[in-house]
This record gives sequence, C-alpha cells and structure tokens, in this order.
Amino acid sequence: MKTRMFLGLDLGTSNVKAVLCAADGRVLARGTAPCEVRYVGEDAVEQDIEDIWSAAVTAIRRAGREGDLSRVRAVGVSSQGGALQMLDGADRPVGPVLSWMDGRAGPYASELNEELGREWFVHHIGHGGFKIAAAHLLRFRREQPELAEPPHRLGFVGDVIVGRLCGRRAHDATSLSLAMLLNPREGCADPELLDRIGLSEERLPDLLPATEAAGDLTPEAAELTGLSAGIPASPAVHDQYAAALGCGAVHAGDVMFGAGTAWVLLAVRADGPGEAGPTLSAGFTCPHPVEGLYGRIVSMVNGGSSFGWAVQTLGLNGLDAAELDELIEQALPGCDGLRFRPLLAPGGGMGLPPGTAGRLDGIRLSHERAHVLRAVVEGLALELTRYVRLLEEQGRPAERLIMCGGAAGSRMTPAIVADAVDLPVACIIESEVSALGAAVLARALVDDSDELAALSETMRPGERLFSSGPDRHMYRELFREYLASLPAKDS
Repeated sequence: MKTRMFLGLDLGTSNVKAVLCAADGRVLARGTAPCEVRYVGEDAVEQDIEDIWSAAVTAIRRAGREGDLSRVRAVGVSSQGGALQMLDGADRPVGPVLSWMDGRAGPYASELNEELGREWFVHHIGHGGFKIAAAHLLRFRREQPELAEPPHRLGFVGDVIVGRLCGRRAHDATSLSLAMLLNPREGCADPELLDRIGLSEERLPDLLPATEAAGDLTPEAAELTGLSAGIPASPAVHDQYAAALGCGAVHAGDVMFGAGTAWVLLAVRADGPGEAGPTLSAGFTCPHPVEGLYGRIVSMVNGGSSFGWAVQTLGLNGLDAAELDELIEQALPGCDGLRFRPLLAPGGGMGLPPGTAGRLDGIRLSHERAHVLRAVVEGLALELTRYVRLLEEQGRPAERLIMCGGAAGSRMTPAIVADAVDLPVACIIESEVSALGAAVLARALVDDSDELAALSETMRPGERLFSSGPDRHMYRELFREYLASLPAKDS
C-alpha cells in the first residue's frame, strides 16, 4: 500500500515552507522559497501577494522533488497573522500586502484606543488595544476613502492563498484574533468593534473551524502545484497555533514557547477566556483549534535577539551552536555574581514601565566571555520565569514547557530554563513545527473520526526532555533578586 501523505504549508513573513508528512508525522520531504519584504520610508512594510503565491507554489513543487505529490490526501495552511490584503469585489488584490509590521495605521489605532480604553478592548477582543491589520481601515477612511467602502473587502495573507488553492477565502478564529477582530467569548468578529470601524462581517473572509475544509483544490491550482485536484484544503490558521498542533501543545497547562528572535509564549487552558488583568492585556486570547481549549499568546519581545547581541558584541560570530554551548558551560551557575537583564528591545517587557532598559551588573576583572554569555542566557531564563508567573497569576498555571525554535537545539539553554522555571522542558527536534501543525490539520480533514488533539499527539515529532536539577534552588533566589531589580509599573 502506498504511504498516504499530508501537505503542511506555512506562509511565513520571509519564507514559505512546505512539508510532506506521513500519517505518523514523519517528515518525508521539504521545500522552501523566500518572500520579499519591502521597507518603504519610515513606517511602511509591504509585500506582494503574487510573490507570496509564487513562493507557495515553488515550495510545494520543491517538496515534490523529494516526495510523491500524487499521494497527498489533503493540504493544511498556516500563516503569518495580521498581514492585510485589500481586495476588490471580485477578490482581486488592490495594492500591496500591508505587513503586520507596518506602522502607518498607528496614529489612527491610538485614537480609538484612547476613546474606548483598554478594558473595553480586553472584553471585546481579548487584547488590551487595537492595532495591526484592521486599523488600516481607519487610515483608509481618512487617506483613501474609496478603499474603506464596498465592494472592497478585507483579506489576510492566509485566506487569500487558501482562496487561490480551493476557490474560497477562509480562515479560522486564531487568524481573526491576530487581526484583532475576534470576540473570543462569541467566537466571531465583534459586532460593536465592526460598527466602530465601519466594517460589515460580509466583507471579511469566511470564518470556519480549523478542521472544516475550506474547499477542494481547483484544477488550476493542481496544475500549478503538482498536487491532485479535488483534495481538501484547510482554512488558514495562525502560525503560532499551527505550531502548537505541531509540537503537541494541546492540553491545559501546556505552555509552548518559540525561542526565536523574540521568545513567544502560548499558554493553553481549558476554561474560557476570562478577563485579562492589566499585566496581560498585551497578549491575545482566543479559542485553540482543539475544541474546548483556549490559548493566550504573549511575547517576551526579547529572546534570541539578546543572545545574538551578546555573540556579536563578544566577537563570537565564528562559533557554531555546539561551541557556544561549551563556552556557556565553562561558567558556573550564577556567573560569579554577574547579572544580566535582557530587556534590549524597544518594547522592554510586559508589565514594566515603558522604556525599561537592559542592564549588566556586578562585572569584575575576573569575568570572561563565558560569564557574560551565560549571564545573558540566565537573564532570559529569569525573564521567561517572570512571564510564566504572570500567566499563573491570571489562573493559567503551567505544568510543562514545550520549547521550539532555534534555541531548542541548544544543550545548555533548555537546561538553564528548566532550572529557572522549575518545570520540565520538552525541546522539539523538528524545526518546521508550524508547517507540521498544518499537516496535522490536513490529516484532520480526511480522518474526521479522530480528535485533533489525538492526531497532534500521534504526529508529534521527537523531543529532548530537560528536568530541573539541584541548581533550581539557587535560581529561585536569583529570580527574587531579578524581580527586585525591576522598576514597578505606574498604576
């Protein structure tokens, strides 16, 4: 019998990735293609939807060089969140994709935030403010009023590509949440917010459960990609939630964190969205693709960028990951009194006064590069611990950490994190967890008798497990010291 395959497509900001997976989650083939990101002037960040579509086709065909695309039974789609593509009445693109990084709508969003207040937004969209994609509609009303009116529609990168695959633009609640339009209690676009910004629900993409097919692959898409016409395609799911499916963060108490440029946490819980407290209003709450679960995404802002800064500043660019681990290991836990506060990014940290900066304390002549590098990792682990504790204060106790991203391949960083947070850390060995999660969705489209959580567990890749050790007691003291070093946020 020929092996059934499932295609996971991840529409990232700078790259599109495709993986062909067997039913047990084994990745049998991969393909990737770059996307151009254009920085225009001071605030504008744009992309071209045709370039993204071309990259998607290329990534699928490149995966097909290693695997048999005729065996693919379904396609799942993961996508960057909040990247807006305006469309005309026939769903043809009007203008460029406005990246989630585009800042031109900031002043208009600020006006609405000031008018309605943080608590209003927390209650209506599970986030403490309004920005990103839909805020551009407010900008259009002032600067390009014709775009803000029918027949123009709002599309996002994920649903537009889904539409190219199967003829129906569709996404799920996680995608709508990251566009800051979803009411997490109602599971649909918030009607009061839509009224405030002058948008009707009919002008949005179709909103579907993640496990309901958006449609079947069209003959035109099949000819371009090499896939078979008639196989189902999923709605677009936000890439963080696709990653949660790919790494098995499908149980209440799981906290997935992507250890990339920024360390991003996704906490899974079983009860409803509740009311986010003031320290968590920067996060996003919405239903998890697994029925009955909710997730809250919060970003540390700081993460791999802090480690990269240290590597560059210390002149260690020539060392590979294993050599950096060896250097970190040369310094004892606590770094002989050297302390690092990893708040290097402009956003500082959640729950802290704006502009709170990083800091290096206690440095002496006896300290060497190994001490500085380990101090940076320890500072990141302590900042991560602070975030986990903030989640716990909001009724989201963590039972295990699931780590993915670049730092998950380290030998030292996960061990230090496990000691600092005093929780087991499962490091996922598969690098493309969002694409793998999209493949989980693809399998759910055809194996509808199986629960999504069970499919996620079945297809979950291998992991390395790190447990806290004796040093956790010392890190507990370091955490108290770390908290004492932080300024209190004004009430």
